Amino acid sequence: MSEPKLHLLFLPKWYPNRIDPFDGNFVENHAHAISKYANVTVLFVHSDEKASKTYEIEQKNNGLLNEVRCYFKKPKCSIGWLNKLLTAFRYIKAQQLAYNYIKNEKVSKFDLLHIHVLSRTAIFALWLKSQLKVPLGITEHWSGYLPESSQYKGKLKKWITEKAVKSASFVSCVSPYLRDSMINHDLQNNYKIVPNVVDCELFKPIDRLPTSKIQILFVGNLLQSPKRILDIISVFAKISQRRKDFILNIYGEGKDETVCKELILQHRLENVVKLKGTRSRAEIAQIMAKSDFLFLFSEFENQPCVINEAQACGLPVVVPDIPGILAFMEDELGLVFPRLNKAAFEEAILQMMDNYSRYNSQNIRNFALENFSEEVIGQQFVSLYKAAIND
Repeated sequence: MSEPKLHLLFLPKWYPNRIDPFDGNFVENHAHAISKYANVTVLFVHSDEKASKTYEIEQKNNGLLNEVRCYFKKPKCSIGWLNKLLTAFRYIKAQQLAYNYIKNEKVSKFDLLHIHVLSRTAIFALWLKSQLKVPLGITEHWSGYLPESSQYKGKLKKWITEKAVKSASFVSCVSPYLRDSMINHDLQNNYKIVPNVVDCELFKPIDRLPTSKIQILFVGNLLQSPKRILDIISVFAKISQRRKDFILNIYGEGKDETVCKELILQHRLENVVKLKGTRSRAEIAQIMAKSDFLFLFSEFENQPCVINEAQACGLPVVVPDIPGILAFMEDELGLVFPRLNKAAFEEAILQMMDNYSRYNSQNIRNFALENFSEEVIGQQFVSLYKAAIND
């Protein structure tokens, strides 16, 4: 007789929603991977200024993954502190309404609560833990703990975070560097490293026709900090003076997009640097498979999904020597250059342009399959859950 599947309640701070369909898509990816082996119910709350009612609930069922989103209308109070208080109240009430909705669906009891990204959902999670008498787990993706970011501030935030971490049976991080950064803030727990997951059936190599120009890919927010997008364009302006046999395709959006366009015009890069906007995940998978290599030039990162996805497509990468990236980087996967060193970045790009075809695409994909596939990550989480429940 097969063992009954666990039932998990996800409480994410970020999750794709009708306001931002890409918000926390890495959390959604974890949920999909885990739902291969357990029942997952997601309870997500988000404000919506255009909501027609004070609270609106939406549900979506996808096999063993049940997503419940509750939207609340943001209060409009001219007194700043009071508006924040009313917003917090509506957020917590929305959590309770969503939970009551889930209970009315007569779902099986929850075996474990799983916070994804502290600390907004922690108060409700801690209360629920005390009511249901089940263990609590935490997965952290937030870069604010990193010394390069230094956004972990505020007495209330720290108090809630400390209380949640202390109450958790485990804390998983997507990179050793994030774990070490949390420990440096005196957040002690039973830490585990579980990286971001990739749908390796979606992100995979394809048979492609040769192109006349090298297809170079950047996927990310168009922000100078932390993505250094303006520096990227400036470096490619210099590269374009040395050779013309490439196209840089940039996918993403952000507040520095207008300046990007101005730089492209200023350096007359219209024929070699293309701003393509945002695309769906499925479209990005196809775009990656048709590219020759991917790069990043970030100030800091945890463990970027786009690198894992490019590797699943068999692409080599050019990346900075950021600890969160280096934890999952080997020589056969691409080139590493010193962080924020524009000259070294330029030379690494030029070197990759000459050598990308020498990398073994299947070996790169095998690395992704062994480290980031839904099967690997899903089973890692289920092992964590069982250990927490049996403790």
